[in-house]
Amino acid sequence: RLSSHVSNTLFARDFLTPSFHLTDEGDPFIEHAGEQFRLMSFVSDPVLEIRPSVADALRIVALAEDLHLALNRYFRFVDEDDRRYMTSYQDQPDLIVQAAFARSDLSAVTRSRNDSVRPFLDATFEEPSRVRHCHGDIKFGNVIVTPRRIGLLDFENYNVQEWGWEIGDALRSWFSDQLDNMTWSIRAAELEAFLDQQTWFTKRDAVLHTLRTTAKLLVHLYTDREDGRYYFSSESEADRLEKVDVLISRHETFLPALLSFARERGHID
Repeated sequence: RLSSHVSNTLFARDFLTPSFHLTDEGDPFIEHAGEQFRLMSFVSDPVLEIRPSVADALRIVALAEDLHLALNRYFRFVDEDDRRYMTSYQDQPDLIVQAAFARSDLSAVTRSRNDSVRPFLDATFEEPSRVRHCHGDIKFGNVIVTPRRIGLLDFENYNVQEWGWEIGDALRSWFSDQLDNMTWSIRAAELEAFLDQQTWFTKRDAVLHTLRTTAKLLVHLYTDREDGRYYFSSESEADRLEKVDVLISRHETFLPALLSFARERGHID
């Protein structure tokens, strides 16, 4: 089975599949379609410093789809009320984002900021989902992918039916430029080339997924800016707020950039 907490399970005896092995160095790996994929619990260096080309991006998404299919039989279904399988805020599961909208203890400023991105969340966001998958989250912003290695930095509990969550992180990471410390823009030609060549989703769905996941991330950032529980929580208050504000600004500038890109090309209304 695949546990929720990678740090406690990668080397544990209960992390077993029929194709689970250890390398000579003791690194766990699985085999799929004749290829070896190593699983690493922690990577200290920045990942994906050199963003993939369009061809690389297409291959990575295909690889992730294959890995999802290969591991799907090991996923466990759990009820949302079983909190043992809920991780904290880490990758903004919908349950946590919904809770942020319902909280009455947040300041008026935070509630207003949360409400400002709510229109990006579609009607299904409000629908209760009683059963979730408990499994490994392939989150491209935090993942190393090379032809023979996939390093998962965390496992997460979220609804695999919207695997566009991962696609959203990928598009945001691979096809945007950081103009300065606070501003992101779209690498329009590369993103359009990727959308033209991929076969997994429509251009409209790709854009909408990315907008939704960015909005969810902003709700998490706005809320945690006030709570101080997760992002940079070990740092001084001044340093923590400065770093959180940088993250907020980057994603606030990414949203209109993606909207303009998609509207100019007719991908969305």
